[in-house]
Amino acid sequence: MELVQKYVFVIKLTLLVVLLILLSRCSENPNPVTDPNTPTEPWMQTTVIDISDGDTFSIYYNNQKWKVRVLHVDCFEVTKGTRLAEQASRAGISIDSALALGLEAKNFAKKTLLNKKVELLRDYKEPNLDIYGRLLRITIVDGMRYDSLIKAKGLAAPDK
Repeated sequence: MELVQKYVFVIKLTLLVVLLILLSRCSENPNPVTDPNTPTEPWMQTTVIDISDGDTFSIYYNNQKWKVRVLHVDCFEVTKGTRLAEQASRAGISIDSALALGLEAKNFAKKTLLNKKVELLRDYKEPNLDIYGRLLRITIVDGMRYDSLIKAKGLAAPDK
């Protein structure tokens, strides 16, 4: 009887270890589960329908609204918080100055992108989506890369 209890204990322990390994592997993937309708094309042309901030906007694709995060640029946030404080510190400026640059970048995005046709290019060195479910794309407007335009205006936050 004692031998049977030992075997049961070993089996339970083994199952617990296997379960813990499987759970840990599930948490290693930071990418969200994707909708089967998620755009994956290397190139697409669409119209910008909304602006969130200097480097994030919205589009419609297959009758579904998607947020797009512009690759290769990081703009200052448009609300105060930890992220804006980190950006300001990295740039060596005050939080209020960083906030002002973030709002200016958002206004630039509105003037440059809102209601305009843009080309979205997939960079296969980057994931398709970020951890927030936004499409990650190089953005072309009027034949020019948007990330280059906003950097030229001095509205990008410094690289990490």
